[in-house]
Amino acid sequence: MRKRVFQIGMGLVILMTGCVSSSIHQTALKDLSETRSRLDGLKDENAILKSELAVREAALQDLRRQIAEVQSKGQTQSEDADRLAKRNLDLSSENADIASRNRDLSQTLEARSQELQELHDRRDAEAKAKEAEVSRLKSTYDKLVGELQEEIKKGDITITRVMDKLSVNLVEKILFDSGSAEIKPEGRNVLDRVGGILKSVTDKQIRIEGYTDNVPIGSRLTDRFPTNWELSAARAVNVVRHLSGSVGVSPRLLSAAGFAENHPVAANKTQEGRAQNRRIEIVLLPLDLDRVLQELKSPTPSP
Repeated sequence: MRKRVFQIGMGLVILMTGCVSSSIHQTALKDLSETRSRLDGLKDENAILKSELAVREAALQDLRRQIAEVQSKGQTQSEDADRLAKRNLDLSSENADIASRNRDLSQTLEARSQELQELHDRRDAEAKAKEAEVSRLKSTYDKLVGELQEEIKKGDITITRVMDKLSVNLVEKILFDSGSAEIKPEGRNVLDRVGGILKSVTDKQIRIEGYTDNVPIGSRLTDRFPTNWELSAARAVNVVRHLSGSVGVSPRLLSAAGFAENHPVAANKTQEGRAQNRRIEIVLLPLDLDRVLQELKSPTPSP
């Protein structure tokens, strides 16, 4: 039996322990700023080329006027005429090159403008999606607070919402007897009510986290739970099984993690503090795991 529980405890997926802060909007804003800067530079270059082209066009017109004057006066200064004709050809070639560069620059400007518009559209779409996500999470929060008012007033349950994360903190006594991982009948009733609301959640991970105080497991229980790791993990697993099997919360969204006495929310020096640390937390996290894992690659201090 000890080996089996240990395997359950060690087999749990501890997805993430740090707070994840979304960086996708900062990245989009940075891309937007860089694209706008490149676009402004290209516009300046385009204005310079247009000015240069206008000057060269004026010079070309002047040369053509001089050639026409020479021809109209019947002058025989062939060398001057040849020189002017050659200069005319050179200017025509240069003007053609500038015109070609100007066309290329115009195409680049158009492409950059399109890129800038796409960035604007993407930023707007992401902002609307985030707004809708926060709105849905607030609705879930309001429903949980309304459903669990009595337990919240007693201090048995605490519900917090920060940005795109929601946490339901349930103290041990409403779910488990001391040293036990079996959910009490009144605990199943509370989980039924919480799960009834969580069934409508489709855009979040629902992670069940088990915590204990720092008091070692008593000798009479060590066969089942050698340490607080096994006890916290077993409790989290049993809550997951109840929410999935009895309430109908999607197992695709559920996961379990045991943290033992780590991450206390109060000092373990007092009985009251230890009671607060013995808890189950139901945490709703962003469903986009790829984004979460990417953000975890950069050092982020734990709360």
